[in-house]
Amino acid sequence: MKKVLALALSCTMAACGVVGCGGKTVEIESASETTEKKEVSATVAGTGAENTGKIDLSKFEDEDIGVCLVINTNLGDKSICDLSYAGLEEIAIDYGVRTKCIELAGDATKQVPTFIDLAEDPEWDIIIAGTPNLRESLLEVAEDYPEQQFILYDAAVANADEGVTSEDFPNVYSMEHGQNEGSYVVGAAAAMLTTSGDEKTNDEHVIGFVGGGQNTAIEDFLVGYIEGAKAVDPEIKVLISYIGSFNDAAKGKELAMAQIDQGADVVFAVAGGAGLGVLSGCAEKNVYAIGVDGDQYEILKEDDPETAAAICTSMQKKCDQTVYGCVSRALEGTLPYGTYDKQGLAAGVVGAADNENFRAIFTEEQIATLKDMEAKVASGEVSVFSAIGADDASIQALKDSVQ
Repeated sequence: MKKVLALALSCTMAACGVVGCGGKTVEIESASETTEKKEVSATVAGTGAENTGKIDLSKFEDEDIGVCLVINTNLGDKSICDLSYAGLEEIAIDYGVRTKCIELAGDATKQVPTFIDLAEDPEWDIIIAGTPNLRESLLEVAEDYPEQQFILYDAAVANADEGVTSEDFPNVYSMEHGQNEGSYVVGAAAAMLTTSGDEKTNDEHVIGFVGGGQNTAIEDFLVGYIEGAKAVDPEIKVLISYIGSFNDAAKGKELAMAQIDQGADVVFAVAGGAGLGVLSGCAEKNVYAIGVDGDQYEILKEDDPETAAAICTSMQKKCDQTVYGCVSRALEGTLPYGTYDKQGLAAGVVGAADNENFRAIFTEEQIATLKDMEAKVASGEVSVFSAIGADDASIQALKDSVQ
């Protein structure tokens, strides 16, 4: 029985593990003064609440807790992987625990062996992994290692087609982001631009979407984007392409440029590292881009100001807060394993980036309209269609409506 599981009998703490297994690993040095109490303020994923209580780090010192993050692709994507790793770094600093990140470089054959190695290694107590691409492998191992605790973010355990429920995996907590809600707002922003007569736009009222792959999370971005765009212009057209990779920036650029040649003057990149190619292609063609996960204007403005200038906003999916919130709740004994959460605009984990470039591109009236739309979705006054739990026919019908 692992360290955290032993503690769980008295304080319901969680557990995880990590080892190489052919993937690249990154180690983070834990905080040295682990016996101090310190104030930590963090958005808690799953509640949207603010945690400002005292955290007694001394209770972790003797137990030497290990937390491992497994990512499907690589660090350096300036998107979901880098954000997730940033959350892990904050956990190491604030809790003084050992942490490690394993990069699978998109190699599906490494998934199950990596999770098995982690589950069998007593050095690690909490295994955290994200995106639908890792779901199946994580659940396969979680079933075989019921004493190991897992956190699955940006994907759900439950699947009606498979007859699987969250309760079937009492050692796994899962959560998904309401990316459809944030994408609704950036879709509206895209429609505003393409119909505005802005110097970078044309008269065709066509926008684009380039996804890294075709899974539930990516489709959730897409359907929200379409609904937001149609709320501004019911007759708008949306070009849709999938790269088939979250690493291939060259293919991303190629697809973005093809959409631009077909009339798109705003293109939404939802493709991790491959999305950097989409952003670059938009800058080269002098049209607008929408970034994803992080505020990609702020991320790129120093190293690549030309590309950054093309990014009118980004649909932020704040996985740094997600990773921090989930793991901190596990360490504090409040993470409800065997359950599922979905968090969106109301929880503050998704939303359109508001920065100097956004405010330079959009008028005050447009910004006010977008903020009002965001508030109505967050309050529940406006309900946005979601690909999560939807049937394929309904998703396809929405896509067909903008072709």
